Amino acid sequence: MSQDNAKRRQANDDPTEDVEILEVVGVDENGVPIEAQDPNDVEVVFDEVAAPPQPPAEDSDLRERLMRLQADFENFKKRIDRERYDHFRYATFGLVSRILPVLDNFERAMAAVRQGGTSDALIEGVALIQRQLATELEAEGLRPMESVGETFNPERHEAVATDPDSAVPAHTVTQVFQRGYFLHDRVLRPAMVRVRVDEPEGSAAPDERKES
Repeated sequence: MSQDNAKRRQANDDPTEDVEILEVVGVDENGVPIEAQDPNDVEVVFDEVAAPPQPPAEDSDLRERLMRLQADFENFKKRIDRERYDHFRYATFGLVSRILPVLDNFERAMAAVRQGGTSDALIEGVALIQRQLATELEAEGLRPMESVGETFNPERHEAVATDPDSAVPAHTVTQVFQRGYFLHDRVLRPAMVRVRVDEPEGSAAPDERKES
């Protein structure tokens, strides 16, 4: 009996004993066997590729409206900035315009004292005040016009007399009765001038406005 048991253990320990390999076959969820497949075979399933979604027409209209609104807002901002700049640039327009007669009177006073032979000290004092006033107004953007010899421009000149001198080209400013001024690049006051014109033969010269 012991010898039989020893033979059985020796048979079990023998590595050369043949081992039968059984094929393992799977079953599906219904219990039906699934046929063995080649492991190199790969089943590729292509899903149907859907076309990219197109934005609704309403979205396109909304986007276009937003773009137009943004452009209008940018134009509005530029206009407001320009108006604000002009407001500060020409804020003193009315004040400087009211001071111009004072500047004119200083010029007349200077002309009078020079003709009357007044003392040099008084002339220099008046001239100093005139220069100080002119300097302050220039700091605000005031610029005098140089009109004599220029072509008459109704936006800058006010013709109050005519000049029939044929030696001067027609429509030329020949004399200034009252100086004109700019405030920055705007006409603050037009100049009162005499203009060369061609007079019809046999006509009388028109009345001319004298310098006050």
